[in-house]
Amino acid sequence: MSARITLIVVVALFAVLTALRTVLVLRGREIPGRSYVNYTFFLLLSILFAEFDLLTLALITLALLSFFALREYFSLIDIRPQDRIAIWIAFLLIPFQYYFILDEWYGMFIIAVPVYGFLLVPMFVAMGGREARGMIFSIGAIDFGLFLYVFCIAHIGYLLLVSIWQPMLLILLVALCDAVSVLMRRGRRVTFGLLVLIYVIPLPITIGLALALMPWTGIPLHHSIILACLIPMLTMIGRLTGRYIKLDLVGADDPFIPAQGQVLDNLRSFFYAAPVTFHYLRYFLG
Repeated sequence: MSARITLIVVVALFAVLTALRTVLVLRGREIPGRSYVNYTFFLLLSILFAEFDLLTLALITLALLSFFALREYFSLIDIRPQDRIAIWIAFLLIPFQYYFILDEWYGMFIIAVPVYGFLLVPMFVAMGGREARGMIFSIGAIDFGLFLYVFCIAHIGYLLLVSIWQPMLLILLVALCDAVSVLMRRGRRVTFGLLVLIYVIPLPITIGLALALMPWTGIPLHHSIILACLIPMLTMIGRLTGRYIKLDLVGADDPFIPAQGQVLDNLRSFFYAAPVTFHYLRYFLG
């Protein structure tokens, strides 16, 4: 089976799962981790667009995911009314971040948010100027959201410039680890032993998948094995970090509460996995 046909089959499979999930939700069925399928589908859809030379559409899809994640994040934090200008600046940075990918301008891509974004936000928070109390929290909260939901997620888009199958591998391994985590954590208290099991159990499958995709990813054997062991750990760390962020914002880790962190839930697995995988590949494979 060719790479393109395989990609179409995988995207079609997730499209069917997304449609099935929607039908079950409309019938009132509660499905653990039910919205993970949706966001995985949209991530895979962006790869499909890139495969058919629609890179702009692929990046727009990823930019929209960043936008919805950032919007949900801002809706959950206690931001002062005077900081609205800084929030608008944060939203306006999204198209610039993804434009630098389209322009293949790595230098600006890598510093747009961590340098210019982190400098612009304090300036516009200060320009709000009504009171100083709470300014440090506002700056930290807005910059933190920009970093996680725009900068980190955008690394998936930059991988599309290198290879269609390298971000495909990342997304599939993360989806697999998410599925194992959702099934194993259902109704259980998070302990160190459970985290070890969540990491160890999917390893044979992640290694096998990474090796099976080697002809298309172009990643050498030893690097494929390392990534197959590294990505599950990064995914687990991202999920754990995102869980406590959500607990701090919402006060509960319930995936069934509408508009209470569902987008954040589904992208938290990429907080560490996307940037670390990108820079690992860039460093070792150039």
